[in-house]
Order: sequence, then structure tokens, then C-alpha cells
Amino acid sequence: MQILELVLYGKNGQKRTLSFNPGKVNIIPGESKAGKSAVGDIIEYCMGGSSCNIAVGVVRDNVVWYGLLIQFNTNRIFVARKNPDPGRQSTSFCYYELGTDISSPEKADFSSNTNVEGIEKLLTKQIGISENIHIPEDDESRDPLEANIRHSLFCCFQSQDEVTARNHLFHRQSEGLPITNAIRDTLPYFLGAVNEEAVLLATEKRTKDRELRILTRQLAELEAISGTGSEKAIALLVEAEAVGLIRDIDDIDKTDFTALYEALKQIRLVTQSVPTGSMDHLSTLQTQLKEKEDELSDLQDSISEARSYLADASGFRGELAHQKVRLESIGLFEKLDFNPGKCPLCSGDLDPEPPGVTKLKESIRSLDQSISRVEKERPQLRRYIDQQEVKTSGIKDEIAVIRAEIEGTYIQMEDAERIRDLNDRRAKVFGRISYWLENAQLADDTTDVKKKIKILKDRIAEIDAILSNDSVKDRVSSALSVIQNDMTTWASELEMEYAGSPYRLDMGRVTVVVDHGRPIPLKEMGSGSNWLGSHLITMFGLHKYFINNNRPVPNFLFLDQPSQVYFPEGSTADEDMDVQAVTKIFAFIRNRVAELNGKMQVIVVDHARLDNDDFREETIEDWKNTGKKLVPVDWYEETRIVPEEKLDGEE
Repeated sequence: MQILELVLYGKNGQKRTLSFNPGKVNIIPGESKAGKSAVGDIIEYCMGGSSCNIAVGVVRDNVVWYGLLIQFNTNRIFVARKNPDPGRQSTSFCYYELGTDISSPEKADFSSNTNVEGIEKLLTKQIGISENIHIPEDDESRDPLEANIRHSLFCCFQSQDEVTARNHLFHRQSEGLPITNAIRDTLPYFLGAVNEEAVLLATEKRTKDRELRILTRQLAELEAISGTGSEKAIALLVEAEAVGLIRDIDDIDKTDFTALYEALKQIRLVTQSVPTGSMDHLSTLQTQLKEKEDELSDLQDSISEARSYLADASGFRGELAHQKVRLESIGLFEKLDFNPGKCPLCSGDLDPEPPGVTKLKESIRSLDQSISRVEKERPQLRRYIDQQEVKTSGIKDEIAVIRAEIEGTYIQMEDAERIRDLNDRRAKVFGRISYWLENAQLADDTTDVKKKIKILKDRIAEIDAILSNDSVKDRVSSALSVIQNDMTTWASELEMEYAGSPYRLDMGRVTVVVDHGRPIPLKEMGSGSNWLGSHLITMFGLHKYFINNNRPVPNFLFLDQPSQVYFPEGSTADEDMDVQAVTKIFAFIRNRVAELNGKMQVIVVDHARLDNDDFREETIEDWKNTGKKLVPVDWYEETRIVPEEKLDGEE
């Protein structure tokens, strides 16, 4: 994986392309504020960076989309990310194209077709990073981690403040312990120390462990049956007798295993029918009972009202009879004459008849009729009450029958529950008997089970050996020893302070250590040239190993101003730098790339511009005293967006 183009799509609709040569050294010399550091920031941002670290200024103010054209072994990918809105550090708007011979679009007329996670997965898959997982040691608290394209980039960038750092070696390591741990946990995979099929092997191991547990338990049970078979058989027969599966076990010879086996074999589960629908029948009866009780209540109310009416009528009749007796005592009813014009008392002629006499006649007539009506109604009321009492008696009998049925249903349900409990107990005993009978047939021969257990144990041990941290550490140590040889050789080529002593990458501390009488870590080495040299020999040592072992790491290295340690403090003028030292650094870089026969690409942005043919040949664009910059000057001078402002984070 190498970079063919870096593309800027301007707000003015124009396209700026910065082309790189694969398999070679690509140098961009430039003055301060030309946009050199932004090159690395854009590359990283387009490859799935979580935030846009491009400095606020001309680039951010004039670009709409950033793009990269990336070359893989057999195809190309164009990836682009939208410039975040002002005040934002990231955006999820991303775009990609995939093909064998594609080129970067001429205009940013494309729309987002993926997000940052999609870009990461795409590049991870394209570069060949397989499914993997790092599981920390038991005494480590961090989570398992899967290596992806983002982790490989720790080895692909050395920014301006990293390339000569004494306290940190890898890209972004200065951000804190989580990044340092991520480097420590994923580098073994990129070195090839972790088996490519580790995830599949871990899954297989879990399956084999489960099969082994089952077979081990089965073997123990078989051996228990063969050793104490009679005792278990007798215990099962006792249980069977207790639940009624067998009537009498006294006649069975307890010393004869065959007799015990045959007795258990003859047992069959006794299933007693359990009444069903009891709850439904009970519910129906309870409904009927409620209806009859309501009907009885209505009848009783009706009888009560009838009796009350009869009592009132009898009282009324008595009062009327009393008044009639009083009138009869004076012979009123005997002399009563209702002929018109006659006196009701003396039967004399009345002409005209006084009004009071008419009213008296009506009152006497009404009294006599009321007495007659009451006498007629009393027998009818008595018959009605008698009829209702007969109905009440019948309903009471029906209620008694329903209540008896309900009580019987409750008793039946209790019996059914007892039967159900007994059947449950029988089923459990029968299950244990069946299991014992099945295993008793195999108890005499456990050879097959033991053979399967041995095969499983051997395979599990083989997987453990492949996945063990000790094995991984051994392979890491082997890889680092190869890298150490190159680092030590190159330290002499760069004439570093401890040249001749072994230089090595210490993964425990994630730094460079030179063994010079005692281990001397990078932070204890003196001078910027030693810090720069340590970074260069480590990064090139890793990339050489990655390439020679076909590891899935991008084959490019971005270096931001490696010559800075050879300028006097505060100076960037070529006449002030240590030309011989800078020449040696670029020669070292050129030699490493040449040794890898076009398989590695190096991109260098620097203040220095050497006056020699090799440097000029490797310069892809010259931004030093030429007026040329990453963002064309006419993009912002014409629009007056940000005149003469800082392009990147360079000092």
C-alpha cells in the first residue's frame, strides 16, 4: 500500500493534485507556512483519523474535500473526506471508489457514500489485515483489542514533534497510556507473532473444551457404574417400589447383577389418567350456583312483599269491619235506602235533596264496597304466597345439589393433584433407571470414550501452544532480534553516539534501548542527533521486517523535518545548517528505500534543500523560495479569504 496522489478540492471549484512516486523517496522542501506538515495530517485524516488535525488557516479555509489515491497490489482506492465545518474537528462524510485503474475525480461532484468506520474497514480489508484479537494477561485490566489499519499507522508517521522526540518513539505515543498500550498490544500481530487464524483457533478451543468436559463427566459416570453397579441398581429398585413402579423387590436376588439389571429393564412407567377439565367444570358450577342464589333472593323478596301487603290489607279490613259494626248497631245498614230523593236515615221524601245527603250516601256505599273487595283479595294473595314458597323450596334443593357437586369437584381435584405428583415422581425415577440401563450397557468398555478424550486433550494442548502468550512473546523476541541486527548496523552507519553497541526495540517500555555497559533508554541518550537516529533506525527496521515478511502494514513512511536538529536554534536558513549531517541523513533514507527494491515509499517534508543531484531528483515539488505552496496562492489571494496566514502547525 503506497500513496499515488494527495488531492485538494477547493471552495472555488478547482482541484490541486500532489503526486507521489511509489517505491521511492519523495521530498518536498519548503519554507515555513507553506503547508508541509499539513501533508501528513491530510494523509492520516483521509485514512480514518478520528479528528482533523490540519491547522486552522489557509488549508481549512479554502478546501472542501481532501482526497487520497492509494495503490495496492492489484487495485486502487480513492478515498476522500469532507473538510469539517468551522469549529468542528471531524465529520462523518466520506467517499470512496475502488477499481484496478481508477484516477482521482476532477471535481468534487461526488456525495458521501460511507463513513469513517466504513473507510477504516475498507482499508483494513484491502491491506490484508485478517481477523485477530489480543487478549491481555489475567493481571491486566484493559479490554481485548483487534488490530486494524489505524494501529498500523503508528509505524507510518513521524510528525515534526515526533521524529526527534526523546520521550516517545511511535506516532501518537505522546497522547498517553492508551495509545502506548495499543502499540504494545497490536505490534505482535503486525510482526507476525500472532497466528493469522488465532480467532478461529480460539473458537475451536472453546468447542473442544466443552466436548472434553462432557466426555470427562461421561467417563466418570461409566466408571462409577462399573465399580458400584449393584449398589446403584438396588437403590433404583427401592425408589421404584416407593412410587409404585414395581410391587415387591424382596424376591429379587440382590447379589446377582444380571437379576438386578433385568428387574430394572422390566419396569415401565405407570401412567394414571388425571382428570382434565376440572377447573372448567368448577367454574360452570360456581356460575350456576350464583344464578340460583340470585333467583332465590328474588323469590324471597317477592314473598316478603306479598306477606307485607296481606298484613296491611288485613288491618284495613279490620278497621272497616269495626266501623261497619258501629253503624249496624244503630240499624244504619238495615234502613239504608239509596233511592234518589229519599232520606238515607228515615226514608222520607227530600225535594230537593240536600248536598250533604248525597255525600253521605256515597260514603256508606264506598265503605260497603271496600269491605267486599278486601274479602275477595285475601284468598288470591294467600295462593300467590304459597306458590312462591313452593318455588323457593325447589331452588333451595337445586342449590344444595350444586354445592354438593362443587365440593365433589374440589375433592376430585385434590385427588388429581396427588396423582400428578406421584406421576412426576415416577417419571423422575423412570428417567434415572433408563439412564442407568443405557450406561450399564457401556460400562464394561470405556476404551472409546478414553480415546476421544485423549484426542481432544492433544488438540487443545496444540492450540494452547499456538495461542499462548509465552509462544507469542518468543516469536516477538525472534522478530525483534532480526530488527535489532539492522538497528545496530545502521547506528554505526549514522555514527550515533553508542555505535558498536546493540540497539534494540524494547516492547516492555515501548522505546529504543542501547546496551552499552547497561541498558540506556532513548530518553537518557543525549543530543538531538541520537534521538533522530534512534527514530530512523527503528522505523526503517520495522518496515524492512514488515516488507520481507509480507505483513499487512502500509509500505510508506512520512517524515516531517528530520533535518531540524542540524539547524541552529531559531534558524531555518540553508547556510546555517550542518550540511554534512543532513546529507548523511538523506543518504541513509535513500539507501534504505533502495535496498527494498521499490517496495517502500518515503515522503519527506523539510526546511532543508540540499544542492546535489540525488536530492533534486527525489524532490517532487519545491516550495522553498518558489512561491509554491500546498494550497495555490491564487486560491486565497483572489478571494481574500485568509491572506498570508499560517498553513499548518509548523514552527
